Amino acid sequence: MKKFLMSLGGLTMLALALVAAAVAATTVVVTPANTQGWSTADTRPGGAVNYVADATAPGGSALQLTTDATTAAKAQYLHAASTPLSAVSELSYSTKQNSASFVGGDPSYQLLVDLDGTPGSFTTLVFEPYENGVVTPGAWQSWDVDQGQLWSSRSVTTGTCSVTAGAGGPPFYTLAGLQAACPNAVVVGFGVNVGTFNPSYDVESDLVDFDGTVYNFQIAPTSADECKNGGWQNYSNPTFKNQGDCVSFVATGGKNGSNG
Repeated sequence: MKKFLMSLGGLTMLALALVAAAVAATTVVVTPANTQGWSTADTRPGGAVNYVADATAPGGSALQLTTDATTAAKAQYLHAASTPLSAVSELSYSTKQNSASFVGGDPSYQLLVDLDGTPGSFTTLVFEPYENGVVTPGAWQSWDVDQGQLWSSRSVTTGTCSVTAGAGGPPFYTLAGLQAACPNAVVVGFGVNVGTFNPSYDVESDLVDFDGTVYNFQIAPTSADECKNGGWQNYSNPTFKNQGDCVSFVATGGKNGSNG
């Protein structure tokens, strides 16, 4: 009986662990037809946000942010939130630099925060990949934002909470430090961005994780050629059982659903 109870206890712990893992791995698929609350927000002339097919990206698709040769161009994709900063435990994303006028150019991860829960204390906390590692052009890289250093877009002082504008550099702050110093802070938005004075960027982002919810940017195939040479395996929404299934999906405009 004792061994049985120990085994039962072990199984219970395993079940709880599996449930916790499932919760932590929540994934939301975002498509052009269903943006799941994402918007181009403060994207400005010369900047553009698009969903693109990329065989090297997770799931075969990604979010592309581009700017033209002007310094006024800006590309931004944001999602609204209303989450206490103190409750945030996971922040991460993946990026890929196709080309950029700056060697470390990549999309930044942005947290829009009211530091004492009121609009007057608003700032944007920015994670720049090049400030937290080495950006490798042409390669997908994952960034652990919650363990990195961030700079503030504005100087704000309220109670024990104080940050100084960094203008793309120091002073830097950590998530843990901000949570301790700003107990009333509320995250009102998050997303990815290529800001002004970053001309001629062509970069991508995917798997944006905000507090345990991962946003996977996907597009469906639009031509039979995208299904060929193993291309049908690159899609996770929809998924296909073989090349013919993928081609049929394209030929019928999606009326012949995936997986037959």
